[in-house]
Amino acid sequence: MADYYKILGVSERASQEDIKRAYRKLAHQYHPDKKGGSEQKFKEINEAYQMLGNEEKRKQYDQFGHAFDGASRDRGFGGFSSQGGAPFGADFGADFGDVFEEFFSGFGGMGRTSQRRERSRGSDIAVAIDVSFAESVFGSKRTLVLEKTARCVHCGGNGAEPGSALKTCGTCRGSGTIRETRRSIIGSFTTLGECTLCSGSGKIPEKKCDSCKGDGAVRKNETIEIEIPPGIRNEEAIKLMGQGEAAPRGTAGDLYVKIRVLPHPIFRREGNDLLMDLTVPYTALLRGGEQIIETLDGKIQVKIPELSQSGDILRVRGKGIARQTSQFRQSISGAARGDLLIVLKQKLPKKLSSRARKLLEDLSSEGL
Repeated sequence: MADYYKILGVSERASQEDIKRAYRKLAHQYHPDKKGGSEQKFKEINEAYQMLGNEEKRKQYDQFGHAFDGASRDRGFGGFSSQGGAPFGADFGADFGDVFEEFFSGFGGMGRTSQRRERSRGSDIAVAIDVSFAESVFGSKRTLVLEKTARCVHCGGNGAEPGSALKTCGTCRGSGTIRETRRSIIGSFTTLGECTLCSGSGKIPEKKCDSCKGDGAVRKNETIEIEIPPGIRNEEAIKLMGQGEAAPRGTAGDLYVKIRVLPHPIFRREGNDLLMDLTVPYTALLRGGEQIIETLDGKIQVKIPELSQSGDILRVRGKGIARQTSQFRQSISGAARGDLLIVLKQKLPKKLSSRARKLLEDLSSEGL
């Protein structure tokens, strides 16, 4: 019997992790379906790992040497029955699974189960646009021109010249998938892949569309209207379903429009409220009064209460931002709005006249 430690290229003091690492490397290297692989070598590697990868079997192997035949020589390589093809135990675990998955890499990464695939779907598109602060508050409409793969208008996306019918694909016989069976030393495996002739639709045109040559999609510039809903926030996105890249005789992806809101020189956002600073003379805070201010809705008149303090806030109801909560914004007409919050700031003069100094002295004598 061969020396299992020598087969895996590890010492007798190697840890279980070292043995597992050595096995995985060699199993990948000598897999029969890989270039330069060897069925005999692969069998020896798996037999060695069956012994040394199990701590109990390894102890007995170390104690009794080659006299111990814990691998049961009547079995096939790697713990697979020579009569069947199913695993007899769980000694391989995820390790043999790695080799198994690599074997299937030639099938496009599909798994072991055969399920009919969905029709092709085009890629999503993501773009970003800048909008003014006022547009983010009240909403607006924008027009985008995108170069993308779009559904062929001439044939309606089915790939057939108008007046020509669709017929069952002769390659996949209408199933949209191709069954492929591959035999190997570990058994026969059947996989299903998308039919490349009909792109998974199961139908092909009797006469191909003159415009798209039967693909059902063409590359072109497409104009897209975008409605920016009121109340949208900076970095939020608008999702337009089916406006992404089209797939040959399949479904189109989605378009995501990321909104970048440009800052405003006066207003700032806090939740659904708008904030602005209003700087007034010190006397206006003391005496109070009325003042006309410019808002996003136009000019309004606000009342400053007597003996106001710098930092006080005046609230104007319903002059804020529309309240919305959807993740991907949709326009909501008549949405309730937040408030406009006006933060009072004290304006101090840079110079004082002699008369102003005298008035301040009089105010100081009054405790002001």
